[in-house]
Amino acid sequence: MWHNSLAGIAVLVGSGLSAQPSCGDWVGWPTDSPGSVSNILYDTAFTGAAHGLAVGSWNSGVGPQPRGLGGGGAGWSGLELPDTSALGTRPQVEGVGLAGADLWVVGNVATGYPTNNMPLVMRRQGGQWEGVATPALRPQNTYPFADRGGFAYDIAGVAEDDLWVVGSATGYGDGSATSVGLALHFDGSSWEDVEVPQVGNRHHELTSVSASAPDNVWAVGDWRDIGQNFQALVVRWDGSGWAHVPNPGESSAGGDAECVAAFAPDDVWVSGNFNAGADHLIHWNGSSWDVVDAGLPGPFAAFAATGPDDIWGSCAMNATVYHYDGSSWTPAGGPDIPGSAYVLRGWGMAAVGACEVWSVGAWSDGSLQRTLAERLTPGACPADFNGDGQVNTQDILAFLNAWSSGDPRGDFNGDGAINTIDVLAFLNAWSAGC
Repeated sequence: MWHNSLAGIAVLVGSGLSAQPSCGDWVGWPTDSPGSVSNILYDTAFTGAAHGLAVGSWNSGVGPQPRGLGGGGAGWSGLELPDTSALGTRPQVEGVGLAGADLWVVGNVATGYPTNNMPLVMRRQGGQWEGVATPALRPQNTYPFADRGGFAYDIAGVAEDDLWVVGSATGYGDGSATSVGLALHFDGSSWEDVEVPQVGNRHHELTSVSASAPDNVWAVGDWRDIGQNFQALVVRWDGSGWAHVPNPGESSAGGDAECVAAFAPDDVWVSGNFNAGADHLIHWNGSSWDVVDAGLPGPFAAFAATGPDDIWGSCAMNATVYHYDGSSWTPAGGPDIPGSAYVLRGWGMAAVGACEVWSVGAWSDGSLQRTLAERLTPGACPADFNGDGQVNTQDILAFLNAWSSGDPRGDFNGDGAINTIDVLAFLNAWSAGC
């Protein structure tokens, strides 16, 4: 997930490169955009091919409002988020992650003095919201020992009773730093605010977290000394404590780390700005960092993977998705969007299976920024319209939704017009199967 403070970045539309030969095409999926000023999806996660959750915000001129979408292969629709009015005001949702069979949404709510903001976590279990909370943080360690607040940006876990939320929290009141890295651990029944090393004397923020095992959790973000450049922050949980991991994004020239994908203690990918901005992808081999040249013009906004040899990354700077097959990174698509002035592609990604990947973000025609959801599907089968690997009535519903809404995919016969001939063509293909 790319932290939403970068939501104003405008990037050029991708080049429309085709997907990997073994996969199908990237296709856009309709999502509504209720905001009259801007709309965006920050992140997405799935428990199954048709069971996904995406979160973001919309704005009609009075500030960003939280947004949830549920669905996936059969289409996206608005999903009402839990009531957080008892916890605070101005709720925001930043990220969504999977822990065991549960989906978790994180963000923040505004509160009164002295916390000002509190990290927000919401649990979705079995298709229902099962809880919402603002975990308490450790108080200041100096007088007046006041409560501290913070923001939650990302979540990852290896089980329902072992998950981590990361973000940024206010300092401890001892003057060592204005903000500190936030790492909240859930053990199945309660939350613990776990100490994260302070590297600088001003600012610390963790925006992305990835876990492959209870003793191999990595989180990344940035830190800064007073009056100095921002630096890339990388920390690792080894089962007993968080440790700072020095990296090529820490120098007088500055840097940052945007996203992380951890597969093993000796197999961790981090994207950001390193070596004075000359490099954007590094790999941890267990003892040191290898700089990887993937031809990136900027950092990935997010990673998604089914395993260490099937990794996807989205580069917001050129609106292009890249794929790693175990040996090299190559451009792997991102369709052109007619009429777009810029595309914020892949701010959040989720891999449901091989050649079955979701990407969410936003795009603008120059006047209104709209939500964007795209899916890479398995090898082509025209009858499997929703790409879930089965040909059934769900494909008919998905096609009719696209056809009736004027979605370009409704032009099934490719003659440039969406009409009843496309319906007949699709039904013929559906009857034939794959």
